[in-house]
Amino acid sequence: MLQRIISFFTAILAFFTSVSQLVFTPNVIRIDFDHVIGDIRPVHNIGRMPEYEIDSEINRCFTEANMTSCRTHDINCTDIHRIFPDFSKDVNDETSYRFSECDSVLAAIVDTGMEPFFRLGISYSDPVASHDDLVPPADYTKWSQICEHIILHYNEGWANGFYYGIQYWEIWNEPENSDDISDNHFWIGTDEAFFRLYDTAAKYLKNRFPDLKIGGYGSCGFYALTKTNAVNTGASPRNQYFVTYFKNFLDYIREHRSPMDFFSWHSYTTTEKNARYIEYVRDNLKKAGYGEAEIICDEWNYNPMENDRIDRRYGAHQTSMLLMFQNEGLDMAHYYDGDDDGQLWAGLFVKGRQLSSAYYGFWAFGQLFGLGHQAQITNLRLPEDLYAVAATGENGQALLIANVSEKRDRPLKINAGDYVVDKCMTVNEACEWVEIPLPDVIESGSMLYVTFKSS
Repeated sequence: MLQRIISFFTAILAFFTSVSQLVFTPNVIRIDFDHVIGDIRPVHNIGRMPEYEIDSEINRCFTEANMTSCRTHDINCTDIHRIFPDFSKDVNDETSYRFSECDSVLAAIVDTGMEPFFRLGISYSDPVASHDDLVPPADYTKWSQICEHIILHYNEGWANGFYYGIQYWEIWNEPENSDDISDNHFWIGTDEAFFRLYDTAAKYLKNRFPDLKIGGYGSCGFYALTKTNAVNTGASPRNQYFVTYFKNFLDYIREHRSPMDFFSWHSYTTTEKNARYIEYVRDNLKKAGYGEAEIICDEWNYNPMENDRIDRRYGAHQTSMLLMFQNEGLDMAHYYDGDDDGQLWAGLFVKGRQLSSAYYGFWAFGQLFGLGHQAQITNLRLPEDLYAVAATGENGQALLIANVSEKRDRPLKINAGDYVVDKCMTVNEACEWVEIPLPDVIESGSMLYVTFKSS
């Protein structure tokens, strides 16, 4: 009897010891590489590239980062009115289309190994200078037929075209960019006019190409949710308009049974806030009956207005976003953008076409993507400023971790069972990608990419 009592209390002690280790030692990263919890998703993609040429040396960095997709928005030659400049022309006549420049752009994207994520609409435009291109099409069905022939050109060889098999076709971009119609850079029309365009085009294209993914609408985002504790108070009228527009859009397409394979949205804010936005979008899509739709953030950049330089901390913040996107189940994302002008909006490069601290985070995540599967990190929680994803596959095991604390270094230990650390890479203070011994701490504003081998 005494032995049973001792055994019982020993088991209880072991249980609470195990739980306390998980809960109260959050700086020990515990990885179970034998427990796969899902696939690594392509959240490390981009919009735009530095060059649109075959065999571009600078574009090779996207291939090396295992990127899968490049969004075409703000590549002006891909705009509908550039490809089909005279709306009065015959949609079935090859000579009505101007494909040449767009052909070159898409060929360069495909050359990197990425697939174009084709935005059907218009790039950033001056509402005064480009007024005629921003108003709703005179004939929604004809506009849909123009899109149909663009798809035929790039996927089925029409008009001396190609067989790229492009899957994602996004209807428009930020139609709610301003609550003042006269100042909207993408759509000078009423809300309902856009809803009708989406409904018409989505039904037409989905009926014509049932195996392709048709969606939209490149929402401006959900900043109003984090201005106060209540969605309906405290936010600017413009930010609140974004949220109202989203709900009205869902009401419309639910009522009209419009197809939507994916919902796309944009955000230029912190990792923590974007996690809340993903949850909000997912909940509202489910309520509207679109719970199976993919959620895609196809324009994002970590707080570019609050950074003053592309330094090591900038890279850690961008990396934290990739890790959060993966952990929150986002289906795809595109960083804005992949150009090389060295600005905060294009932070994968610094001036002189040098790779930045942010690029190395994308490269490291791309290696996780190449491994294929997300492995379980068994900690019940990590500190709120620490983000991590582990991956496993036939070609190895790896961990990517970012500390975005403003000032606090975090003690670091890794317990990976039968696996031991092989290599550890980081961005140093000079923003160089270097190999180091696994440190005892992960410094504030830094990231680590760690690979493993069997012990």
